[in-house]
Amino acid sequence: MLRKYVRVLRVRRTSRWPALLLAVPVLLLAVACEDASEPQLRDPDEFFFTQTFGDLREEAVTARSEEKLGMLLFFEADACPYCQHMRHKVLNHRSVQQWYGPRFASIAVDIHGDVELTDFDGITLPAKVFSEHRRIFWTPVVAFLDFEGNELYRHLGMVKTPEEMLLIGEYMEGRHYLDLEYQTFAQQRGMTGDGALATAGETTQ
Repeated sequence: MLRKYVRVLRVRRTSRWPALLLAVPVLLLAVACEDASEPQLRDPDEFFFTQTFGDLREEAVTARSEEKLGMLLFFEADACPYCQHMRHKVLNHRSVQQWYGPRFASIAVDIHGDVELTDFDGITLPAKVFSEHRRIFWTPVVAFLDFEGNELYRHLGMVKTPEEMLLIGEYMEGRHYLDLEYQTFAQQRGMTGDGALATAGETTQ
């Protein structure tokens, strides 16, 4: 009877290990599924652009206090297909939102809009007039400003891919705009004509 009892105990003790070993990959799979379930595409109005009442001076003060690099103005138009491309193919990517969020106060400006903005001079005027004063006559345009409203760099035309948008961010963060044209910088970083980064063996256009 004693031998039988000891044998049962040994079976129970050793039988725990297979169960534990099976549990480990299950837990890892659960973690992986949780990460994969995080949406990689999100509404840029909620996750990229700063929620604002249109006072650019106030936004600049807030951005400075949060130790951001500056301001980003995205000049767009409703009928602009290139603007829509950027909204639905570039600015909606989580990687772009997570990179720009801590670094820039990003504000969308409709160049035909009547929504009022308060400029850095304290003047309140419709977005379309503000755009004219900034000499924005076509879209899309991504303008980077310092906290006083001075333009540091203006990117003309559509940004094709999230990779290109991140490269522009690197261009600004490293202050390469001070002594290097963006196109030269992009070529040096291996950016191809379609907005993708070249891999080993590829040549840039």
